[in-house]
Amino acid sequence: MTKNMGVYLGIDLGGTRIQAARFTPDGVREATESAPSEAQGNADKILDAINSAASQLVKNEALLGVGLGAAGLCDPERGRILSSPNIPALNGFDLKTRLQGLFGDTPILMMNDANAAALGEFHAGAGLGSSSMFLLTLGTGIGGGFVANGKILLGTAGFAAEAGHMSIQANGPLCRCGSRGCLEACVSGWAIVRDAEEIARNNPDSEIARLPSLTPLTLAKLARNGEPNARALWEKAGTMLGIGIANLMNLFNPECVVLVGGLGKAGSLLVDPARRTWENQVFGRAHQSTVVKMGTLGEWAGARGTIQPYLDS
Repeated sequence: MTKNMGVYLGIDLGGTRIQAARFTPDGVREATESAPSEAQGNADKILDAINSAASQLVKNEALLGVGLGAAGLCDPERGRILSSPNIPALNGFDLKTRLQGLFGDTPILMMNDANAAALGEFHAGAGLGSSSMFLLTLGTGIGGGFVANGKILLGTAGFAAEAGHMSIQANGPLCRCGSRGCLEACVSGWAIVRDAEEIARNNPDSEIARLPSLTPLTLAKLARNGEPNARALWEKAGTMLGIGIANLMNLFNPECVVLVGGLGKAGSLLVDPARRTWENQVFGRAHQSTVVKMGTLGEWAGARGTIQPYLDS
């Protein structure tokens, strides 16, 4: 079967949602489906959701290959999720074998979801035309991926560029990975909600305590309306993000740093304090040579990146 006789299926399995898309052999997105992931509760239900999305996307077309990006530490050779702090039902799960049961003999490639998003933005989004790019996923958790000359930096065991778990605050808040002071424990969606819940407990008459639901979106809206506690939450998160970005600039000196994920919807609430911080902390030459920008593929960067190895072959 030649490359122009079918389609590719890209699946981004994140901490909150499953994003699946059908792509042409040239990498053009044709159709999309999404479903909750965190709410599924166990691995079998997550597989059912993947199968349902795939069934909607690929009906009469020949399936040339499946790419899957999964939140957490992956062993792509064995197709196993080693650790997924934000989807604990997948810890130690033999995902590739189970997926092979759904897709038969179709080739399946697995990778970390942040690496997938990095490949997507590098080859088809904000990093297009760059020689090197570091991507930060700002969502339920915080992920990272470094691409140079079109290739992902994997490291000896495949865990390189896990920016969400670099420590930026000694003896800082406990992270879901078990460590303390990780970038994820200070900036992620769950970390911001955790801090908001503490404010609500300590200040039951505050506007935060009166919110019907505590989410990054509701907290961002409250902050834009001038509520001081909410604004302080985003100021703190942005400052911590800026420390992380400064570290990445100093360590990798990429041509660009690309920010993707749902927290990006907070806009200047998050980015302005981050910018003030990284400009203050980074080496001058690193700052002058690196551009920070928002991703352009939105929530589909990961799905697009999972099929890039097929396009390169």
